[in-house]
Parts: sequence; C-alpha cells; structure tokens
Amino acid sequence: MYYLRVVIGVLFGVLIFALLDYTLPSKNTVRISNTYNRLTAIPPSATIFWASDSTGTVENAQGQRDVRFIDAVRPGGSVFVYRNEDTGWVWPPYFKYDSANLQAEATNLQSGTASPIWVSVTAYGWRLPWMSTYPNAVSINTVAGPDDRPLNWAAMVICAVLMALLTLVWRMWGQFRQRGMPRRGGRA
Repeated sequence: MYYLRVVIGVLFGVLIFALLDYTLPSKNTVRISNTYNRLTAIPPSATIFWASDSTGTVENAQGQRDVRFIDAVRPGGSVFVYRNEDTGWVWPPYFKYDSANLQAEATNLQSGTASPIWVSVTAYGWRLPWMSTYPNAVSINTVAGPDDRPLNWAAMVICAVLMALLTLVWRMWGQFRQRGMPRRGGRA
C-alpha cells in the first residue's frame, strides 16, 4: 500500500509539473525571420493545445482554420516557430485578444542575419512537431542583444505563491496527523 501511495504521489507531481510547464509563460530571446498566416488543419489528437472555437477562430468545411505564425531563430542558430492565436476566456487564462496587433509588431521587428533585431518573446505551451503543436506567443519586447535574458517575473511569482501554499497545506496536514492520530506503541 505504501508503494502504491508513493507511485500515485509521484504521478500526481509529474502531472502538476507538466500543467505548470505548459501554462506558465516562458521568455525566449530570438530574432524574428518571418511572419505569415496559413490555413491549418488541427489534428483531433491535438485540439487541447490550440485555441477553442469560442475565441473567434472559425473553421472551414475541411476543418482548417486561419492561424498566424511567427518564425524565429535562436541565438545559437536553431529555428523555432510560434503560433499567434487569441486565447479568449478559456484555459490558460491569458485573456489575449490582440493577436492581429502582435502579428503586426512581429512583422515590424523582422530582421536578417546582417543586422539582427533581437527580441524577447513571451509565450506559453510546447512545441511538439509530431503533434503539430506550437507555443502561443503572448507578447514581444526588444532586447539589447542575443545574450540578454529577461527575468520571467510572472512565472517566478506564481511558483513562489504555489510553493507557499504547498508548504502551508503540508504543515496543516502534519499538525492534523499529530493531533488527530493515536500514537503507535503507546497506551490507548
């Protein structure tokens, strides 16, 4: 029974970590190389990673929707692709309704290798090529250079609050067990 509880606890911890890793914002320093719109078929197995229909995205008869994309290059030369969709009022709660403005900003910040403009893209989500999922860009800010790594204050504050709540619950559970459970080996 003890090992079953440990396995369930570890699986629960991995699930919480994956949920936080997906939903918390991440910041990447990149150079924007291209922006475009593309009719994209959302695979049924990956619909959880894309914006819902209630955010204003309309699918055609073939199940495709018009999605904005931002192509980027990392300082090391590897490429990375972001999608740019409104999130609306659904999970995760970014309440993003400015994808057109963000696309215009990204288009304005495009640059080549000769005179690069480095930006910090704040996004959430995962890039899973085998499921055709892309992180959703939330904001773009210019930075001084490729070595500039802005602190991710939002994720740090959320993690600190969650850690404080976890510590509080842990302590309360310990006090409950200490007060409510009879001691082993003692008199009853």
